[in-house]
Amino acid sequence: MSWLLFALGAAVLLSVSSVIEKKVLFREHAMEFSAVLALFNAVLSLPLLYWADLSHVQPQQLLVIYFASLIGTCSFLLMIKATRHLAISISSPMFLLGPAIVAIAGYVFLGESITSLQIFGIGFLVVGSYLLQLKAGDGLASPLRSFYSSKYLHMIFLALIFYAAGSLADRAVLTRYGVTPAQYIPLVHIFIALNFFFLLYVFYDGAAGIHRGVKKFGPVMLLLGVLTTTHRFLYAQAAAVAMIGLVSAIKRTSSLFTTVIGGEMFHDDNLGRKFLAALVMLGGVLLIVL
Repeated sequence: MSWLLFALGAAVLLSVSSVIEKKVLFREHAMEFSAVLALFNAVLSLPLLYWADLSHVQPQQLLVIYFASLIGTCSFLLMIKATRHLAISISSPMFLLGPAIVAIAGYVFLGESITSLQIFGIGFLVVGSYLLQLKAGDGLASPLRSFYSSKYLHMIFLALIFYAAGSLADRAVLTRYGVTPAQYIPLVHIFIALNFFFLLYVFYDGAAGIHRGVKKFGPVMLLLGVLTTTHRFLYAQAAAVAMIGLVSAIKRTSSLFTTVIGGEMFHDDNLGRKFLAALVMLGGVLLIVL
């Protein structure tokens, strides 16, 4: 069960980093934040190359890793944009839907099994996410209206689609293509950094944005880089040996802690109802794991 310890470690570190990210995003542009964090992640991942033999990495493997980096870039940018504009007690539990999407995608595309309990778990996640958006006095249809009108909820849903695709790519790279976590993490982080630099130069202000972000938030970005690199490495270690749906479910339990800690820290309203919805969703995650 070593994969479970790796996945739990990833969940704890992800929860801490999510709260810190929300705090920084009150004062930072999403694109600039993403590019600077990607730079720190790439630099902090380089020591892993000491244990990685890149001489045996083939062009086909590099192509698949780069494809995974494109998916990861899209997923992270959408997630950061949504996190910046939504209450953390709303955005964080919504990411608990990720394991359901990953479990279904793993069943369809990788042939991983899905049980009756896991189907019930997916149902719990859907019910919990609906409760999360339910507002007193607005009627049972209010979550549907909220989803229809909120572009940031649309971003979360799209980010989860990319996240599921990225999880499948992670699993394929680490199992079917014979890439080790020590090879994969630095390479994918370098590619993600290059992707964000390109986006920053095309849609924002290029090197000036990176310089400004490092100057304003350098120490915090360094801490986030350490947390992000470590939780992704632990996640990769778990994904290399266990079904991706299970690993994703354990990792996303971080949302429960983020909802409570972040909600209190940022004084979100209706925190009790949101915590109950997060518990329902956590129950769904546990059913997926069983």
